[in-house]
Amino acid sequence: MDLSACDKEPIHISGAIQPHGILLALDPEHMTVVQVAGDTMALLGVPPEALLGQSLEARLGSVAATKLCRLIDKAIIIPRPLLVFETSIGDSTMALDGVVHISEGLIIIELEPQRSGFEREPLALVQRMIANCTATETISQFLASVAEEVFRATGFDRVMVYQFLQDGSVSVIAESRAEGVDSFLGLRYPASDVPQQARRLYVANWLRLIPDVDYTPAPLIPADNPKTGRPLDLSHSVLRSVSPIHVQYLKNMGVQASMSMSIVIDGELWGLIACHDYSPHFLDTRLRAACELFSQVASLQLQEKISSELARERVKAGEIERAIVTSMAREGFNDALISSPPNLLDLIPANGCAVFVDEKLTSIGDVPSEKQIMSLIHWLDANGQDGVFVSESLPVLFAPAEDFRQVGSGVLAISVSRTPRDYVIWFRPEVTEIVKWAGNPEKPVQPSSDGETLSPRASFTAWEQMVRLKSEPWTGREVESAKALRTSIMEVILRTLDEALRERHAAKARQDMLMAELDHRVKNTIAVIQSLVRFTSRSAASLEAFQEDLQNRLFSMARMQTLLTESRWEGVSIKTLVESELETLPSDCCRVTGDPVVLKPKAALAISLAIHELATNAQKYGSLSIPGGLVSIDWGAEENSPAESFVITWKESGGPRVTPPTKKGFGRVLLGKAIALDLQGAVELTFDPEGVQCRLSMPLTQIARRDEPLDKKKGVHVAPATLAACDNARVLVVEDSGLVALNVCELLRMHKMIPVGPFGIIRECLRALEVENFDIALLDIDLNGEPAWPIADALKDAGRPFVFTTAYDSDMLIPARFAAIPVVNKPYSDQRLLETLSKALTPTPGN
Repeated sequence: MDLSACDKEPIHISGAIQPHGILLALDPEHMTVVQVAGDTMALLGVPPEALLGQSLEARLGSVAATKLCRLIDKAIIIPRPLLVFETSIGDSTMALDGVVHISEGLIIIELEPQRSGFEREPLALVQRMIANCTATETISQFLASVAEEVFRATGFDRVMVYQFLQDGSVSVIAESRAEGVDSFLGLRYPASDVPQQARRLYVANWLRLIPDVDYTPAPLIPADNPKTGRPLDLSHSVLRSVSPIHVQYLKNMGVQASMSMSIVIDGELWGLIACHDYSPHFLDTRLRAACELFSQVASLQLQEKISSELARERVKAGEIERAIVTSMAREGFNDALISSPPNLLDLIPANGCAVFVDEKLTSIGDVPSEKQIMSLIHWLDANGQDGVFVSESLPVLFAPAEDFRQVGSGVLAISVSRTPRDYVIWFRPEVTEIVKWAGNPEKPVQPSSDGETLSPRASFTAWEQMVRLKSEPWTGREVESAKALRTSIMEVILRTLDEALRERHAAKARQDMLMAELDHRVKNTIAVIQSLVRFTSRSAASLEAFQEDLQNRLFSMARMQTLLTESRWEGVSIKTLVESELETLPSDCCRVTGDPVVLKPKAALAISLAIHELATNAQKYGSLSIPGGLVSIDWGAEENSPAESFVITWKESGGPRVTPPTKKGFGRVLLGKAIALDLQGAVELTFDPEGVQCRLSMPLTQIARRDEPLDKKKGVHVAPATLAACDNARVLVVEDSGLVALNVCELLRMHKMIPVGPFGIIRECLRALEVENFDIALLDIDLNGEPAWPIADALKDAGRPFVFTTAYDSDMLIPARFAAIPVVNKPYSDQRLLETLSKALTPTPGN
């Protein structure tokens, strides 16, 4: 049956709302009602038709109207709905909550009566829910906690966590339910149960409530948007009437009320938190807002857990890969891949693996016969792409594979040469799987009695399906590991085994350091998010303000994380940082000046938070809150200062007259304490009547790189041609900072030099002087708090050339006996380091 009609149903222009509230569409120019829906007689005491053309103030009162107009003037009203006011009509004791958003040039106000019986402190509820989920360790425990927390908070009979699978189907992976309610855990739903246009709306709208499926839709009057002449787009309406097919779907399940919350990861719909009740179930706007905020934070935490788990798997696979490739240098290609521990089955779990190289076939574990493998290889030669072939259903693509399905229904193959093709192939056997569907997946819908429309299936009784000719699926990490192994094998083939072995050792050291750094960053990021949630909640005046402030701070952090990732965490240009934070502001209201400077990661994160807080304050209360206001930002080294500081200044002008605030908000606390601590400097915030001023100072050691040294000391310029002295030079790298060592080694390789090491402990370095072959040493003066003079003395006694590196003032620190040794001060430019090495390697006349 063709289900494309379900995917094409225009559910966003339903033309009606659910009747537990009312909708007023206002012309923003005159603030008069142009469309209306719902039982206005019950809530406002006026029939719908009588509201058309009336002013907002006449119907909702001056307080609500004034607040709404103020929000519109400040451009706070956005396409997504915001809870902005509460009101009551006339002498009525019924309090109404007002949710507002913009759609197609109209201001959409949706009113619902406040309901009793729910927690009146939703902010505290969200914090408690987040804290309970954060305490879990594994992803499955986290998702189970998510279901349990929503179940407790909302009172629904059943709360499930859905995950969208690769084939589009939906699997119930966590559940919390009331006593006596049947379990749906482990059931799967066909992809058509959640049509594509519904999935797109779930990304745009984080929460959707249907409190009673037996509702009668309340149509919009008039039906069309007077501005466009078309049905009003209700994509972001909280009261939007849902698809009749979906309503019937819930009725067929016996569900009377439903709520869905989105789980979005990297902008994609990962899953849903689905709530069912077997009787009508209403939730007030504040509790729904709390649930929406919880789903957003839970999505961020889930994304962090998935990323961390994937990182650990990658590190483990990387260690096995390095061990395999290292064995190739000692034992030969086939034996290293098959026989030596660890082998290919340790890298990627499978029942068997075959290696075909130089017309020789070797294997381990359960594999097809030699004739069947050779037939597969010929087929792969004709059909493989990009050197990697992946299938969990090989017999569907390669019919002869059905004969060896019991050992090879799933195949992951990599080619490790050009022509003729050599292959490494992993095999997985057929796994006969019994999938439990919620109803027959082959009949997700059925024709209605009129034969013209579709109706959802009537039965949701567990329906078992036997799946054949399929293996356990290959995960993305496994395919990634296979690709990485292919690259490594190709390197071994193209290079000498000795070079490959040396590179594997260096790669292992880099991987270990990167993993340690990754673990630190992940935990630190989670701690920062927890702190932002805690302190933002303390200073927020309302749930809406908390949600807005927290989201903006998280978005600021995300922008900076992106910039740091793009730079491989080497640093961020201060100009790029400032422009990123101010990109939403008109260009004529900001003046930015300063020399090209790259900040270290920790300093960049601190400065980005500072600029964000200052810009937010300026837009709300300062110079950017009115037309004509101006912000000037400049930076540079503070000349003739014994502290050698780098200073950033923020100065506002042309705004409202400034008076010092009577209390400290979180932004001031962040600037005054946390940011100053991160910068290892000082923050001076001044509330000048003409405009807020802020001076952020930090040591020059927070600068990662600049085009010209800030102290204006000129290094000796060496023409690029003289760098030839460095070709093929073996450089002993002595450095205790992992990231600095990685950067130096990478730079040396780029310029045809061979790094030896790195070494970061004095006793290891002294041993390396005796056993390692090198032409020159690059020696960090301070190694984990200990001076490197024993190493320097040994080098000097042996007549070996070396260069000092240091972040200290070398004139004050280096003993007189090393006065002739060249020094490169950190942070150093690539050119400066290369020039110094070249000069040290170039023999002087007469020697």
